[in-house]
Amino acid sequence: MNLMNLNEQLPSEFYIFVNLLNPITRHNLKSTKVFSSAVLPFINNNNINKYIDGSINYLPFISNNNKDFGSLSIFCYKIINNYRVEYDAEICRMHYYPRYPSRLSATFAFGDYSSCIEANRKYDWNLDEVKKFKLISNQLNRVVKVNMEIVSLAREAYNRGSILPNDVNEVWNAYWSGLGNIDIEVPALNLRDRDVLHSGVIYEFLIEGMVELIDD
Repeated sequence: MNLMNLNEQLPSEFYIFVNLLNPITRHNLKSTKVFSSAVLPFINNNNINKYIDGSINYLPFISNNNKDFGSLSIFCYKIINNYRVEYDAEICRMHYYPRYPSRLSATFAFGDYSSCIEANRKYDWNLDEVKKFKLISNQLNRVVKVNMEIVSLAREAYNRGSILPNDVNEVWNAYWSGLGNIDIEVPALNLRDRDVLHSGVIYEFLIEGMVELIDD
């Protein structure tokens, strides 16, 4: 099986950081040893066609254009921008890549253990949580390979403010296309100058499907 966004074969194994402090995650892993993306268990005769043609709407909230103010505080601004990152990523996917797995429903995984080590080095993710899985064959499976560091770059850029609409489009098209390092210009901390931020590269996979634990 090939990736949807790149001319590459899927890895034979996937590595996932599994949070066993979450009771639902812990129960699922212990009882079934299987994880599923959010949408698959809910596909029925009424919405399987929506899944196939890419018209399922995953967004839990939409922008309120009737609000009387913008962000009311620094806290509000941060909350809005953190959601806006995922909102803009999803809007781009819906418009240009509707059949790709959504970040709002997919299982996130790495294709090799070295990427887990890099995530640990950069973000202090706990390597003891890493489990190895295989993708269960299913005609509904969908997988893309994306650079997670573009999302990290977007979070910083959005919180710096003044990101232009063209930059938003370029960022998320680069993400869904599976590009590597990208650069973006944002206001400097002194608000007079401009900084160029570099995303860097850590590839991960978004999986719409079911994965099964292959080690314990």
